[in-house]
Amino acid sequence: MKKAVIVCHRGACLKAPENTIAALDGAIELGADVVEFDIRTSKDDVLYVIHDETVDRTTNGTGRIADLTSFQIDQLDAGSWFSPEFAGQTVPRLTDFLDTCAGRIATYAEIKMADPARVRDMLAARGMLQTAWTFSFEQSIRAETRAKVPDFRRMVLFSHVGSVERAIALDAHILEFHIENLTAERVAAAKSSGIRTQFFYDGNDPAVFADAIKCGVEQMNINEVELFREVEAELRSAVA
Repeated sequence: MKKAVIVCHRGACLKAPENTIAALDGAIELGADVVEFDIRTSKDDVLYVIHDETVDRTTNGTGRIADLTSFQIDQLDAGSWFSPEFAGQTVPRLTDFLDTCAGRIATYAEIKMADPARVRDMLAARGMLQTAWTFSFEQSIRAETRAKVPDFRRMVLFSHVGSVERAIALDAHILEFHIENLTAERVAAAKSSGIRTQFFYDGNDPAVFADAIKCGVEQMNINEVELFREVEAELRSAVA
C-alpha cells in the first residue's frame, strides 16, 4: 500500500490562519507534499491568496477584494482573527506566496477570480509548473485554462463531470472525488486511464479516511493531516 500524497487544504489551516505564509510554513512542517490555496484579483490587478470574495471573515477589514486596491489589502491583518500569536500576518500577494513555496512544496492553485495565464506564467517563471495544477469553480475560468494554457495541469471534480469517461474527454490530469461519489471502481477506472485520483474531505472522521485509502485514492486534499497519517499507518501495518 503506497502512502498517499498529502495536499494541505488552504495550508495548515487548523494550526494557522488559512491562506497565509504562516499556514504555508505549517503545511511544510506537517510534511505535506502540496499546498492548496485560492487566488483572487484586486481592483488594481494584483493577485492575492485568499478564499472569500470579501476580506471580512479572515482579516480586520471589510469589502470585496475586487473593490480594494493592493495598498489597502496590504495593510490588513490576516492573522489576529485566528489567534493573537498570528497578528500581523498579511493577505499574501501571489508572487510572495509562490516565492515561499519554491523549492519547498508543490502547489495546487484554485483560481477564484484571476487570469489563469498569469498564474501559469508565475509558476513557470519559478520552475514550478511541472508539479503544479489548477482548478476553478467558475466554468468560464476552467474553459479559459484549457484553451489558453493547455500545459497547466487541470483538475476536474467528479461531481461536475459525472463520469471517468467525461474526465478523459476533457483531458483532465486529476479527478477529485467527494464522499458521495467515491467508489473503488471509479478510482481504478481513472487510474487505469492515466488520471491521478484525489479525494477532498475537510472533516475528521477516521472511517472516511480509511474508506478513501481502501479505494486506492492517490492524493488527499485535507485539513487533518496528522489524523490521516495515523489512519494510514494503521492500515499499512495491518496489511504488512
